[in-house]
Amino acid sequence: MMFRTLVLGAIVYCTCIATSVLEAQTAFTEHTLRLDDGAKPATAEFEKFKFLVGRWVGTGLGGECEEVFLPVWNNTMTGSFRFSQDGKLVFSEYFSFHTDDQGTALRLKHFHPDLVGWEDKDGMVKFPLIKVEENAAYFAGLTYKLVSRDELHVWVAMRNQPDGPAHDEAFVFKRVGLQD
Repeated sequence: MMFRTLVLGAIVYCTCIATSVLEAQTAFTEHTLRLDDGAKPATAEFEKFKFLVGRWVGTGLGGECEEVFLPVWNNTMTGSFRFSQDGKLVFSEYFSFHTDDQGTALRLKHFHPDLVGWEDKDGMVKFPLIKVEENAAYFAGLTYKLVSRDELHVWVAMRNQPDGPAHDEAFVFKRVGLQD
């Protein structure tokens, strides 16, 4: 229970980092970036994220993780994430790539195992896009990097305390397809 409280607290602080950072191309942590003051998020076609498509299983936050990215369909790309520890679901997320006049962002909502949301009804965590490279996507406080055809590394900038230093929380995933 103590670990769950720490993880939930760290993720809440991560939400603050992702939604309040207005700074592009500046290092935030060792593996993540932030937007420079006044910089507008980048815009990208969702096809640029096709390297993420599939089912990924791995580790992070001291437990087991699964992330699924669905292919682009009707000009949208969505997916889900779930985290379990000691054989029990701790939380899940539903996410979507979205582009508007503010640029492209990954938007997500967290849910407890009983599907009660963490954020308010209309609230969400928003990670504005900074840049996309071949097999890598850099959002403010979130980085995806395909290190081989079947291995994906993800880093999320988190804080253990509201005013504490940000650090990378690393996730290492192996591709297992959509049908496993």
